Amino acid sequence: MEGNKIALLIDAENISVNYVDSIMDEIAKFGKVVVSRFYGDITNVSLEWNEKATDYAIRPMHQYNVARGKNAADMALALDAMEIMYIGRVDTFFIVSSDSDFTPLSQKLREGGMYVVGIGNEKKVTKAFKSSCNEFKYFEYMVESNEDIVLDNDENKEKVDNDEINIEEIIKNIIIENGENRRLQLSKIGDILVNRFSDFDSRKYGAKQLSDLITTIKGLSITKNKTTLFVEFTDNNDREEIDNAVVAIISQNQTKKMKLSKIGVEIRKKYPDFNPKNYGFTQFNKFLSSIPGVEVKGESALVK
Repeated sequence: MEGNKIALLIDAENISVNYVDSIMDEIAKFGKVVVSRFYGDITNVSLEWNEKATDYAIRPMHQYNVARGKNAADMALALDAMEIMYIGRVDTFFIVSSDSDFTPLSQKLREGGMYVVGIGNEKKVTKAFKSSCNEFKYFEYMVESNEDIVLDNDENKEKVDNDEINIEEIIKNIIIENGENRRLQLSKIGDILVNRFSDFDSRKYGAKQLSDLITTIKGLSITKNKTTLFVEFTDNNDREEIDNAVVAIISQNQTKKMKLSKIGVEIRKKYPDFNPKNYGFTQFNKFLSSIPGVEVKGESALVK
């Protein structure tokens, strides 16, 4: 399998546990994690953090802050990164922190031939740290904050973290985030799924192979270009109808403006099976922005 060999190093004292799932999803696009560690004073790290780390087999690296004003965890992370580089087991580093103190580390890793990806908070990270990385990604754009906006409250309560239930959504996300023109190579989808879920097997979902599983997913189809198989979103005949319905819903207000959450509720009343992913969008607000004559501003949308 093609892909990078990755070292994941997390500054747990400065990172919310809520971002871990998104971090692991992002890493799966690059390759396979060989080394994964999180750093901090374990006595001060939340129980939830420890549980999440256990779920993803992220090794805790305990460091007491032995001197006031000094961060022993940061120093331990930097020392380990250099050791990992010299051992030569990886070619890519993910440094998860918004702390600009890691700028020299990132520069040194790149000088050693490593590919460095930083992940942090857009409002906190410095330009120097961003520039020292080959790539830098922001938590704010990795988390799908609007994903639940079209779901009824009862459905939200019933949602569970189950791969079998969510596999269709996961595959659609992979195509949207990694493909071009709403399509992606079938083999690439398989690589990302295995990188993300070490136990992924199409047979778990009643399909002999991945291509068979894809054919059961509504809104997706497999096409062939010479010898390469692609998975792409199929054209939805009801798209124009839904676009017109959205415009009509918003236009009912005298101001021709409406909260996104309210639009989502009204659309689900008319189209119970509506899902923005079926149209190539991971977020409801992005779907609305694609409708001619509709403009999204913050948490509201208006008809121009």
